[in-house]
Amino acid sequence: MNDQYDAHPDTRAPGPFRDSVRACRVRLARVIEPSDTAGLVLLRALGPEVLWRSITELDAPSAPLASVYRRAAGEALPGARVPDLARRFAAWRARLPVAEPAVDARHAELIGAWTVIPEDPDWPEQLADLGLQEPIVLWGRGRREALGHLERGVSVVGSRHASAYGAAVTRMIVGEVSEAGWCVVSGGAYGIDAVAHQTALEVSPATTPTVAVLACGVDRFYPVANAELLARICDRGAVLSEVPLGCAPTRYRFLQRNRIIAALSRATVVTEAAWRSGALNTARHAAGLSREVAAVPGDVLVGGSAGCHRLVREDHAVLVSNGAEVLELVGALGNDATRDTVSRNENLDRRPEDCLDPLQLRVFDALPLHTDVEPDRICRVSGLGPGEVLAALATLRELGLAADSLLGWRRVGSPHGRKSTDHGSA
Repeated sequence: MNDQYDAHPDTRAPGPFRDSVRACRVRLARVIEPSDTAGLVLLRALGPEVLWRSITELDAPSAPLASVYRRAAGEALPGARVPDLARRFAAWRARLPVAEPAVDARHAELIGAWTVIPEDPDWPEQLADLGLQEPIVLWGRGRREALGHLERGVSVVGSRHASAYGAAVTRMIVGEVSEAGWCVVSGGAYGIDAVAHQTALEVSPATTPTVAVLACGVDRFYPVANAELLARICDRGAVLSEVPLGCAPTRYRFLQRNRIIAALSRATVVTEAAWRSGALNTARHAAGLSREVAAVPGDVLVGGSAGCHRLVREDHAVLVSNGAEVLELVGALGNDATRDTVSRNENLDRRPEDCLDPLQLRVFDALPLHTDVEPDRICRVSGLGPGEVLAALATLRELGLAADSLLGWRRVGSPHGRKSTDHGSA
């Protein structure tokens, strides 16, 4: 049996070989938890088939297997303390026997579920950035072709107890991101997650899906109150999970699935989160994967956005206030959505006097708000000579910012000035 530990073959080969690999990965997922370092080290070193045979055929780790483990752990986690293989091996064997692949396949067929593995051509390649933490297998329900849209994925996460403000800003951001053709990824939970999925379903083009990543098996929609929403997601997108069919959600699994949400997307946006929100866990995973992280500011007097402010303060996140700014993070600089938003904001803030040069602005500022004055008074206030003042006044009159009368000059065309119809022009 020693030779089987030397190397494992190319598991991307098509046909029956890949089916065998899939069967082994499905069974391994029932005995090895997502954060089981020892199992994941051996999976990388041996491949799924050899590892599965080792677990089922050996009562305890053999000397060659232990040697492979030490070498692989040293390469994958240099200097780190690794779990005791004998204890982990006993824990894996304690979960035997597991359901046969044919039984799992029948269950999956009944609910329209499917599996995707790293050896499949449609496996989301960005999950490889997780390294050892890459899922062993993913179960899915819904449209499998939604996996291809994850190359343009944006995660939107936040509090389960969303405020009216948090829900509104989530709808605004998701609406703009979805309309631009980006796939919205979230966790299918209450609050911000649900608002993100609902908005994506309502706003996005029919060809753009939304994807939910669950902390339980895809055969049980959780939370139950969101079952209808998750069913709608299956119709337009996909529901994914790394845990086998039949598995219940636990706090540990919620935290584990957050790394998948982060890895599947180019950016993670936290629209509302308290100081200890689980959404911060997703954001930190994204930052650790060199993904873009964005946070929406909120009321500093209310704790609902304290987590968002914390992300910005600790330099994990970029502050954003609309979908265009999110699109700027994930897309090409100067994208159309960003240019349109900047243009709208500039138009809102633009004042008539913004086009003036420094001399003209000094004369404009010297014009009184409520009385008419002679040019010599304007000279004294502005500190400019008569020629400069008269030239500037002529320009201001052409621009509709000043008017003259028998009593002198006055400011017009400003929110603080009077309308030009207050006096007749000379």
